[in-house]
Amino acid sequence: MTFFSKHFLLLIYLFFLGLDCYFLDKGNYNSRLYSKPILMIFLVLWFHRNTALKMRLPAQSFYILFCTYSMLILFFVSDCCAISWNGFVLYTYLLLYMVSYFLYLLLLIEVVKRANEEKKLIFYVKRILPGFILSATIALLVLWKAVGLGVEFYHWCLYFHSFIICLMTSVTFNMWGYEPLKNYRALFAISVLFIILTNVTFCFDQLYYNRRHHILDVFVALGNGAGIVFMLLGVISILKYWKKLEY
Repeated sequence: MTFFSKHFLLLIYLFFLGLDCYFLDKGNYNSRLYSKPILMIFLVLWFHRNTALKMRLPAQSFYILFCTYSMLILFFVSDCCAISWNGFVLYTYLLLYMVSYFLYLLLLIEVVKRANEEKKLIFYVKRILPGFILSATIALLVLWKAVGLGVEFYHWCLYFHSFIICLMTSVTFNMWGYEPLKNYRALFAISVLFIILTNVTFCFDQLYYNRRHHILDVFVALGNGAGIVFMLLGVISILKYWKKLEY
């Protein structure tokens, strides 16, 4: 199978992502109706083509598949919400992404558990603690600067949203304690890094600058897309690794 035949759906996704970024840069938000909703459809098709088709996965992979497909569906709904932007949609957007990131957290935990011979989750404090402290410090500084550390409902939404990302970062740092994950952990780490950068940019773009700078919208779109693609690459790689272990 050639690279193009294997990844042509991903290339189509990148084309529409570029088109969506063009509309954002020009401030032509209404035209995103032709680019934004279709993004996740091509990613789902690409992921499905590289996992389900002609790939007999072990039964224990179904949990990972459930989390991944559920995330992609929620991302699709979030993308549709992003076309029409108002106060209610913002809360819906945050809620959907909180649930998506929580599913990602469960996915990361499952990957780490499966890397242990006893299928148990082992915490390496010297790796988890620095990851949590670093990400929590970034979150507090960004929220303090962008919106202030208040106690309104949307503040608590942002706090919980940030807390989940901090846990994701900690579990990703924990992967460096597992030798079987040495060829795959970088993909998840890059994905989480893009998620952090995207959320930091989104926080300033949406809550501090009120979307005055179109270039920040572009960075959010690119970072979000990169985070999801690297996550899927990590999942595809780990599923293929588990398949080899079955034979």
